[in-house]
Amino acid sequence: MPSSPWPSVSQSTLADQAYEAIRDRIVNGELSVGEFVREQEVSEALGVSRTPVREALGRLASEGFLDRIPHRGFQVPEEALNTLLELYPILSSLEILAGRLALSCLTDGDLRKLREINDRMIERQGTGKVRDLIRLNDRFHQVIYQRSGNQRLSDLLTDLRSQVKRLEVWFYSDSERVRDSVEHHEELIQAMEGGDQDRVLALLEDNMALTYERFREEYADEIEG
Repeated sequence: MPSSPWPSVSQSTLADQAYEAIRDRIVNGELSVGEFVREQEVSEALGVSRTPVREALGRLASEGFLDRIPHRGFQVPEEALNTLLELYPILSSLEILAGRLALSCLTDGDLRKLREINDRMIERQGTGKVRDLIRLNDRFHQVIYQRSGNQRLSDLLTDLRSQVKRLEVWFYSDSERVRDSVEHHEELIQAMEGGDQDRVLALLEDNMALTYERFREEYADEIEG
């Protein structure tokens, strides 16, 4: 456990405050990768009961900030979240390349499939089905880059997307961010239907930057610190 003192918390919204205290220590590296976060230790450090700490740890695990290890508790994942941000510019550049290659090959059937996927994402807004939303978002992008005609590029993009999954879990755990994603998808489909290639590539770049930008906005102090 870190040697610096834990912040004190008030008696209101204890679970939220415990969540923020633990989350910030994960993001800024005070809790090391691979380290176990013990419910009892955090409870004593914060001066609160174990109930709000348990709730906070469960929430952090659902968002990808912690791994839930059966019979052992919660562990900081092996790769720090902020280091995963370094993958997004790479992922974005390759996705734009795939999009440029794919644009002339996309069919009306592909566009219908993209709309169907986005409609399913809209249906799942606010349901808390984060994994479903991520799976659908991955499928949306796969429809595009699989039309690139470059299997090595397609495989590389699939691998990179799997590596940033934890940040995607964080992104799709918030209904407002989900709404931003499906709205970007809708604009992208409309640009494709209109044949505006420059707009398609610009929107694709913007869409790929969503998770990267939202995470940096929320945790700017911790990342820069």
